[in-house]
Amino acid sequence: MTDASTATDSAPAGVDGEVDVDLLDAELANLIALSPEDQEARLAALDAELERELWTISGLEAALGGPEAADAAFAAHSEAIVGWAREIVAAPIVMSGLRRPAAAPAAPNLGEGLFGGILVVMLGADSIVSSTNDVRDGEVGAAKWGEHTTVSGSLEHVEMITDLPPFESHGVTTKLRVQIEVDPCPDATGHFEGKATIDVSTTTAGGSTGQEGILDLTITGQVDDDAKLASTDVDYRMQWAEFAGGTSSLVDVSGSIGDTKAVGATLTQSGAGPASATLRQSASSLSVMYAYLGAHTVAEAAQKGWQSGRCVRLQPTASPGPKGLKTSSTSTISAPPRSRIDGLPAGGTVTATLTAGGAGVEPSATKVAADATFTYTAPGEINKSGTVSLEARSKRGVAKASIDFDTVGTYTASGGTEVTFSGTIADLAAPFTLQGAGQGFDVEFAFTPASPTAGALAYTGSGDGFTMQGSGTYTIAGADPDPLTLTYNANGCVDIGGCRATTSAITLTRTP
Repeated sequence: MTDASTATDSAPAGVDGEVDVDLLDAELANLIALSPEDQEARLAALDAELERELWTISGLEAALGGPEAADAAFAAHSEAIVGWAREIVAAPIVMSGLRRPAAAPAAPNLGEGLFGGILVVMLGADSIVSSTNDVRDGEVGAAKWGEHTTVSGSLEHVEMITDLPPFESHGVTTKLRVQIEVDPCPDATGHFEGKATIDVSTTTAGGSTGQEGILDLTITGQVDDDAKLASTDVDYRMQWAEFAGGTSSLVDVSGSIGDTKAVGATLTQSGAGPASATLRQSASSLSVMYAYLGAHTVAEAAQKGWQSGRCVRLQPTASPGPKGLKTSSTSTISAPPRSRIDGLPAGGTVTATLTAGGAGVEPSATKVAADATFTYTAPGEINKSGTVSLEARSKRGVAKASIDFDTVGTYTASGGTEVTFSGTIADLAAPFTLQGAGQGFDVEFAFTPASPTAGALAYTGSGDGFTMQGSGTYTIAGADPDPLTLTYNANGCVDIGGCRATTSAITLTRTP
C-alpha cells in the first residue's frame, strides 16, 4: 500500500474503466491512520453521502414528498439500521443454545444500509469463529439467533446469515441480507479463505422506483511457519443500481487490495444520471475501504481460530512414564502435531518448557522440528512431580498440550527384626498398611505419612490368647534405583504381659 501522508479526504475521481489509484490509495491510508471510532465516523459519512444521493436519483426523495421529508426519513433509517447492526452481534454466539440479545433488534431501513451491513461483518466474524472453536471433530452445529439470523459451523467452516423479511416504512420497502463465511483452518500450504456479501435495497411500495447495493468480498490469506498471519488479500466488487420510470443506471467497482496486491480498481457505469460523478467517487472510495476493513476483520477472526487449537491436535506420549518414574531417571517425550481436519502431519515446530515441579526437559524453550522428541529428567527424590508444557506451531495452526510426570513409585516390603513384613505400597505420600508375622502372632502396621519420607504409625496384633497394640514414628531413607529402608521406633504393650520399645528396619524395593 502506498504511503500517502499528504493525502486529502477527498474521494478519488473515476471515469468508466479507470480510477485514480493514487488518490484511492491515499484515501485508504488516511482511513487506516484513524482510530477505530474515527474510522467508523468516516465510513458512515461516505456511506450516507452515497446512499442519500441515491434516494434522490432513484426517485425515492420525490416519492416521499421532497428533500425535507427524505432527510427526516433517511435520518430515522440510519439510526435504526446501525443500531440493529450493533445489537445483532452484541451477545456471544454459543452453538449449543444460542443466547439472544437482551432486547429485540430494531427493524432496519436502508439509511446507511451498506454501512450497517459492514458492521455486521466486522463485529460478527470474530463471534462466529470464537463460538465454534470448541466444536468436536466431525461435528456440525447450527443455531438461530433471533428470528432472522442463522449461525452454523464445523471446525473447517463457519457461516452466519442474516436475512430480514421486507420491511415497509414511509412508503418504501427495505430488504437486507448479510452473509459471512470463514474457513479458519489453513490447508497444508498455509492458505485460508473467507467471504462476505452484503445486499441491501430500498424501493417504493410498488417496486418500480428505488436502488440496490451489493458488496462482495473474497478474502484469501497466508499463514507462516509460526502460525502467524503472513498476508491478507481481498478481491472486491461493489455494485449500485438505481431505477425509476423504466430506466436504470449502474455503477460497478471491482478490484483487489492486500499485502501482496497493490490497490487496484476498475469502474464501469451504464445508463445516465444527474449525479453520476458523485456515485463514481463515493462508490470507488467505499468499495476499497470496506474491502480493506472487511478483509482484515475476517483474517484476524480466522487467526484467532487457528491459534486456538481448533485446527491442530497435539497428543504427547512419554516412555517410560509419565507416572512412576525412578528418581533422576529420564523419559523420552514424543510430540507429533496432527491436523484435526485431515489427520496429516502438521509439520512446523514444537517447543517444550518445564512449567511446574522438577527437574527439567531438554531442549527447553527451543523450537524443534516436528515430529519432535524431548528428554525429561525426573526429580532426584521420590514422590515428586513435574509438568512439561508443549506448543506446536505451523502453517496449519497452534496446538498446546501438557504432560505430567512423577516419581510416585510402587514398593514391595520385606525383611524386619522380630517381625517379617510383607505388602505393597502404592504411594509413599499416602497412608498405607503392611502385614507382619512374628513367632506365634500376626500384626498389622498402619503408616500415616507427614511427607514421603517420614510419619507416624500404629499397630495392632494378636496371638494365641493375647493381643497387642502400639504406636510410634518412622523415617524412609535411600534413593532409587537402590532399595529404600523404612526404620521405625515404637512403644507397645501386650495385654497378658508388659510394655516395651521396639525398632525395626523394613526393606522397600521398587516394583519395576
